[in-house]
Amino acid sequence: MTEPTEREMEGMIDITGADLVEVVKAAYDLSWSQGLGWMLCASDGLTDEEAASFVDAEEPLPVRMDYVRGRSCKFRVFNRDGRLWIRDEWYDHSDEWYDHSDEQLRQLLQRIGVEKETTDE
Repeated sequence: MTEPTEREMEGMIDITGADLVEVVKAAYDLSWSQGLGWMLCASDGLTDEEAASFVDAEEPLPVRMDYVRGRSCKFRVFNRDGRLWIRDEWYDHSDEWYDHSDEQLRQLLQRIGVEKETTDE
């Protein structure tokens, strides 16, 4: 996997300095089951060890979460030039179809102690 292009970097939020284990745990906690995922969905959060299994700080994508224990996380962290970034829209979380719109992304940023400053501001 390669670093994101300049175009892909538009609208990204810098989360450099955030604890990636805590980022993973927050992304999991703020996600919900979809489809038959409810059969696998646990009500408890991820342990530090479980969350750490989704982190590889040396990769261009140090965090890649799809479906985790039945929850649709759909979450990525990008590494570009030693800085960590997430998208300013969270797939299946930041969507006009849902009443909560950007609420879950706002909650995630709050939990990891990051102000929302995007690359296109």
